[in-house]
Amino acid sequence: MKCQSCKKNEATVHFTDIQGSEKKEVHLCEECAREQTGMLPKVTLEEIFSNLIQQHSKETADLLKTTCPNCGMSYVEFKAGGRLGCASDYVVFEEGLTPLLEKLHHGTQHIGKTPSHAGDDVRRENEIIRLRRELDRAVQREEYEKAAGIRDRIRELTESSDADQ
Repeated sequence: MKCQSCKKNEATVHFTDIQGSEKKEVHLCEECAREQTGMLPKVTLEEIFSNLIQQHSKETADLLKTTCPNCGMSYVEFKAGGRLGCASDYVVFEEGLTPLLEKLHHGTQHIGKTPSHAGDDVRRENEIIRLRRELDRAVQREEYEKAAGIRDRIRELTESSDADQ
């Protein structure tokens, strides 16, 4: 999309103004946006991530100041780049990594994959093992309703495996 002002450069700044039911959009290149609005400060990606994280949670304020003593990487650099600097970062940034890993991988511990040729019994046993770990985490977090649901699912799986035998 071309800039609506100079009609030369690619539009990279998009303003949306909503007043009542009326919506007005303006698409400008960075140069025209600076000239017309004077509101575009130069910010780094690190500053953007830092501000987003600070707004998200007050608890992460300490994490933002954390740097790995081994490789010197900061948590903000990790969030901006998406890669850790060394093995020590897993321990140093544990508070921020744990929720991220749980969200991405549905857990923080690698449990492997079940081969496609494995039978239903092996899959059921692996599911029971996974659920027991999840049950332990739910009890530790005092999420008792969730724990009860997991307990019931484990019971169903064990009863169905007993019935199959």
